[in-house]
Amino acid sequence: MRQLTSHLRDDERGIALVTALLSTVVMLALGLALLAIVDTQTSQSASERTRDRGFNLSESVLNSEAFVLGRNWAASQPAGNPACAAASAGFADTLGSTGITAAGLVPTTTGNAQPGAAQAGTTSAATTRLRANLDASYTDSAYANATWQVNICDNVVGKTVWNGPTLLAQPAWDANGDNKVWVRAQSTVAGKTRTLVGLVQVNTTTAVDPKYGLIAGNVSQDLGPAASTITNTQVLTNVTSGLLNTGSPTVAADAAYPSPASGVTGVRCGLLDNISQVKTCVTGAIGALSQVPLVNNLVTQGTLVQYPYVSSSSANTTGQLRTQAQSTGGVYMETAPGSSTADSNTPSCGITGATSSSVVFIEKVGTGDQYCVINVGTTGVAYKALVIGSGRVIIRGNGAITTYQGTPASTPNLFTGVIYALNLQTADQTVSTPTRELVRIEKGARVKGAVHADGKNATIGLIAPDFDTSALVTGLLCPGALCALAPTLNGLLGTLGVSGTVNALINGTCLVSLPILGCTVSLPGLGLNSVVGGITAQLTTYGSPIHADVATINALSVFGASGVVPGSFQDLQP
Repeated sequence: MRQLTSHLRDDERGIALVTALLSTVVMLALGLALLAIVDTQTSQSASERTRDRGFNLSESVLNSEAFVLGRNWAASQPAGNPACAAASAGFADTLGSTGITAAGLVPTTTGNAQPGAAQAGTTSAATTRLRANLDASYTDSAYANATWQVNICDNVVGKTVWNGPTLLAQPAWDANGDNKVWVRAQSTVAGKTRTLVGLVQVNTTTAVDPKYGLIAGNVSQDLGPAASTITNTQVLTNVTSGLLNTGSPTVAADAAYPSPASGVTGVRCGLLDNISQVKTCVTGAIGALSQVPLVNNLVTQGTLVQYPYVSSSSANTTGQLRTQAQSTGGVYMETAPGSSTADSNTPSCGITGATSSSVVFIEKVGTGDQYCVINVGTTGVAYKALVIGSGRVIIRGNGAITTYQGTPASTPNLFTGVIYALNLQTADQTVSTPTRELVRIEKGARVKGAVHADGKNATIGLIAPDFDTSALVTGLLCPGALCALAPTLNGLLGTLGVSGTVNALINGTCLVSLPILGCTVSLPGLGLNSVVGGITAQLTTYGSPIHADVATINALSVFGASGVVPGSFQDLQP
């Protein structure tokens, strides 16, 4: 027995199995540990990819909104003036949704977020601006049902570091007017939320070029009945030229910005290399006399230039002006009353509630190709801008001939602001055939600011006030032997009409003729020189119909390029 036991003890058969089992157990333990590590890393990697997707989506939302703000700046107070963190202040969406406004993710005072449920409704304009680009960019299945939200928070002046509790309590628009707001962009992808913030700054630019006091396809300028009678019936002499040389150009430059820094007239009617082509750009009494050297000086004074573009500004600019009119303080009208004639029966444009800080935008006057009147004869009218989409406008004074007074804005016969006719009733604005005036300034009215009209066919009508017969007769007869007859002659001459009066003053006429006795009251011819001198004095008093004012033009601004302020970008860790 002892020998058997010893034999079994010394027998090493099966030892390899034990070694194999131990090795297998060790390897299994190591494999399980390695598998656990790999599984953990895989899970972490998947989570990291999800977070990266959230970061990418949030960054796209932030950058897209920063770009969009350049064209749709949060410059006006939203209804109720909610704080940035209010649920009603943000706008949101679900990727790939159609016609759904997501309640999205409601910011908390800590800067993190709480998930919200989608709800049916009308998509906001702010959501629509971002939706198409984001939906087209994130089509991968990993972004299925991902949501995003934007909140606009006014900044604290001088602060470029995000502070959630402070900034989320700020208004949801640029309340302090420094052209800076915080944009908080948040997204949730596969249940993972990522929030980014950045301070967005926008630049402003003038809506129209301030050096141009007048831009049009052509200008129709009339000197009034008296001047027209002389220029159409008399030989063009130096005296007639003197009538035109009143020293008052069509557009008077701003005294603080002498020509050509302001007061330039831009026309689209062709090259202006020589005076003979002035008549293709200027019609009426002055255009008819375009061969007279003094006319070129009168009309241009070196500032009549070829304007190279069909429009004075871009579609983006006019769109922003429309938005400003629709915002608080502006006046937006779908339609204004209108008529097809520019006479005493032309209705008022019917603008109410506008101030000197208002952009007034009228989409259509009457049928879209009719006139309406803004009467400045009793008191002056001042808007930041008057924009006419389709239609025509008359700026009408009271007929009085007075010297120009740019202040106050309530001065009778004065319109202060930028008048801009978009000429949308013209299907093809590259056609140069002139049409009726888009803007007509008449009866002693003046514009302080600028007048612009789009299109090669766009005509601006500048009509000098009718001359004052009584003042003319009195000025010609007094002092002198006939001065005592001035009141009687004024009454008698008034029955002759404009042409008759002018001819009577120049050539003389019998004013009262009795049977047998014959002519008992006659007016001796005072001569062309005297009559022209009297009318010239009145035209000089009236001066220029448009007075360029750079400050007024610059006050009409729109938003331009925008972007995130360097150093303000921040990733808010959940």
